[in-house]
Amino acid sequence: MTSSEITTAKTIAQINDETRNFILVAVVIAKNDPRFFSGHAKSRGTLESDSIDTSIETARGVITFTLRDSERDTINCTVWGKADTITHYDNSFEIGDVVDVNRPQVSSSMFGRSEQYSPTVTSPYSLTINDQSQIAQITRHEELQDAPRFKALVQVPPVQPSATIPLADIVASGSGCNGETFNVLVVVRAVRAKRDIRIARSNQMKSFREVVLMDCSHSGVVMKFWSESYIKWSERWAPLKTVLLIVDARVEYSDYYKTICLAVDRKTITTQDPNLPQLNSLLCYAQSIPKQDIDVVCSLSSGSVDPATINTVMTVQQIHDRTEGDLEDQFTALCYAVITRLDLDGPSRIVSERCVHCRTLVRGQEIACPKYDCAGHLTPNATRESFFDITVDITDHTGTLTGCRMVSRVAETVLNCDVATFKQQSDEQKTQLKWKFLLDRCAVRLIVKRRSAVRYQNLYSIVDCTIADPAEVEAKLKVY
Repeated sequence: MTSSEITTAKTIAQINDETRNFILVAVVIAKNDPRFFSGHAKSRGTLESDSIDTSIETARGVITFTLRDSERDTINCTVWGKADTITHYDNSFEIGDVVDVNRPQVSSSMFGRSEQYSPTVTSPYSLTINDQSQIAQITRHEELQDAPRFKALVQVPPVQPSATIPLADIVASGSGCNGETFNVLVVVRAVRAKRDIRIARSNQMKSFREVVLMDCSHSGVVMKFWSESYIKWSERWAPLKTVLLIVDARVEYSDYYKTICLAVDRKTITTQDPNLPQLNSLLCYAQSIPKQDIDVVCSLSSGSVDPATINTVMTVQQIHDRTEGDLEDQFTALCYAVITRLDLDGPSRIVSERCVHCRTLVRGQEIACPKYDCAGHLTPNATRESFFDITVDITDHTGTLTGCRMVSRVAETVLNCDVATFKQQSDEQKTQLKWKFLLDRCAVRLIVKRRSAVRYQNLYSIVDCTIADPAEVEAKLKVY
């Protein structure tokens, strides 16, 4: 064997223009979706048979892996080859796999056009593998004693938290930053089921998954994943327990959600549970936020907004129109409307129950908190509390606002009755209580939360309701 054929082990830091015939051991920290295209077969020499048709098109493809072998060093490795070769690499290696890269070509990435569409790395060089060479290839690393050290590198953050942007700032920019990329540090709030959609241009079925992300500044932004690798990986993400540091997430404005969403770009690097001191505080915040609709309504009616400050008069139609806009996630309104639904003496749910420990709703025939890790799960009945949870419809000359919620202390104040007293009342007494408000014009103060990535419907929380003075209604009631 000649000296030019000897393969030596190199690290990313040791690679330069003169590096040849080496093997690199590294862990995959990012992987692009493969791209496929048609190309002509390589032309044959003059001594080869003319009977072979060289015009036959051959499907080819390209895929890029981003590799790390130390806390400091990263590099991109691009593989070009036949479609089945690229598919093999795509199916064989995932983020977190430790690989051997055998005899790749080294080139400077300073002026490489392909690097504009690849993740940002520390190395000024890039690696290339072409399937026309029978030597250069990527294989799984077999040295088991090395694996823990390399796998630990997957959690090394590509950027520091200071280089990330709060979700609220991205959302506030609206469609103005459509197509740009940002770094975000987020908690997985929800992992939605995989869905299939037919692509109009190709008439082919394509799978995607929506994952709802949150941070301390925003309750939820959807990120769409079209890659099969990401779809499989996201199945292992635990809501409110998995933290992601996403570098170069692409911003897309969604006409459906009427807000900003995120997507994976060819430059995107996603790090699961990065080694950062901010991770625990972010998880603690995620555990503390209201998660169910009833929790959100209770939070809104708990005094976060002083009802006396809600003086912007709106009709029902104006409230509907504003919920269709994209200016804010939440707004307040004073609506002079007639209460057309207040089913205090009927079959509708008026009183709900929740666990005193974790505030989780206890439904139907459940006798204990449904959360297995809560103390209330082991001590049923004694750890439940009742609260008003009333659905109200209000109507004015422009339409009806259905499904408004009046809960807890707000309902007690409006009805001048607590839950224990209400439960002891006869049906006749409940009917009399209902008719104190039903079909009377009231001054209804609301906090409205628009539908979002987290919630498919608008929430209307009544924080104050009084019988309106006719003179006040005449002076302030709007035509539209």
